[in-house]
Amino acid sequence: MKVLIIGGGVIGITAAYYLAKSGVSVTLLERCSAAGMETSAGNAGFVSPSDSFAWASPSALTMAVKSLIFPDMGIKFRPGLDPHILHWGLKFLNQCRPSKWRQNSDIKFRLAEYSLALMRELENETNIQFDTLEKGIIYACRDQNALDDLEHHFEFLSERGLELQTLNRRELLDSNPALKSKPDTYAGAVYSPTCKTGDSRKFSQALVQWCETTGNCQFEWNTHVQKINMSNGNISSVLTSKGEFKADMYVLCAGAYSGILSQQVGIKLPIYPIKGRSISAPIVNPDMAPKTGFDDVQNMVAVSTLGNRIRIASSAVFNGFNLNHTPEDFKSILNLAHEVFPEAADYSKAEYWSGLRPMTPSSTPIIGPSGIKNLFLNTGHGHLGWILACASGKITADNIMGNKSEFEYGFATGR
Repeated sequence: MKVLIIGGGVIGITAAYYLAKSGVSVTLLERCSAAGMETSAGNAGFVSPSDSFAWASPSALTMAVKSLIFPDMGIKFRPGLDPHILHWGLKFLNQCRPSKWRQNSDIKFRLAEYSLALMRELENETNIQFDTLEKGIIYACRDQNALDDLEHHFEFLSERGLELQTLNRRELLDSNPALKSKPDTYAGAVYSPTCKTGDSRKFSQALVQWCETTGNCQFEWNTHVQKINMSNGNISSVLTSKGEFKADMYVLCAGAYSGILSQQVGIKLPIYPIKGRSISAPIVNPDMAPKTGFDDVQNMVAVSTLGNRIRIASSAVFNGFNLNHTPEDFKSILNLAHEVFPEAADYSKAEYWSGLRPMTPSSTPIIGPSGIKNLFLNTGHGHLGWILACASGKITADNIMGNKSEFEYGFATGR
């Protein structure tokens, strides 16, 4: 069997890995020059079931209104005249009911736990390196009321078996000595010890090298999909800037652009592009860099140590496919860097990044059959593509091979 994958981010690469393990011949098409160069390139680096809460929640509308009033918030709602956001937004609001929030968050958490276990198996098998730090993630709060609210919020995950610990101020400072320079900044934190951090672009590129060496995989870089051809109700080929590609089965893993491509074959996917931003700066003082993944909860800023770099990420900007950014857009990120980890890195040499998260109204991904017999979908992962990649790839391979999946996942969930 031949399988053609469209999209070479972390989602497409892991799908290629699991399909190749199943014994099929895989060809992957990617418009960039290498794997993981778009959304996978600049995320926060968290591999964290503790971030599995659905964005569509009873408090989401309040957050959207606040974003219009307070420009420095991590969430920024800038819809302009985009009609797509209105249609998508109505579906999103329908998912904000408490019962829907619990259902969607539960799905994301179980999927994330499954994916984390698969990632560890993959690491053991391939021995690839991607700047992992197995020290957990800390969610820090600046006042006691916020910490109390966070503890209550996390009860949802602790009831489902996630190990969590509450840290008082002293314990928080001991976990990250860099914070001792301003000991009163945080009142305490919730610590998730089983989570980890890592560089998803390095993971993607290392896994490509492993697949090229050991698997039946062909990767076509700088390859732009121009048209998806149909015949007798099935996909017959994909026309690209490098010519025509044919396969028995096709998998759409094109992130935020999946909805654009799927329209060529009459499928409307409820995916909206939500822009995230980050900086990556070279570490100059390792002792002053974070020793765990670190999240400033009230400012919605996430920090990771990725090898010799510090990654600081924030923002969820609702502004269509606009990837433009200015130095002003990174002000809140840099302010926190200088406040909390001022001596850790040379921020004057920071690399600035923005990318689009493919978000569904439920904030659960779309994985499974498309309605077209030889097209499978693996997209719509929102802010959790990095943590959900292995589970998504394994489920996709199981679907295509007709195997019973270890994780039962309904196609319609992400819609």
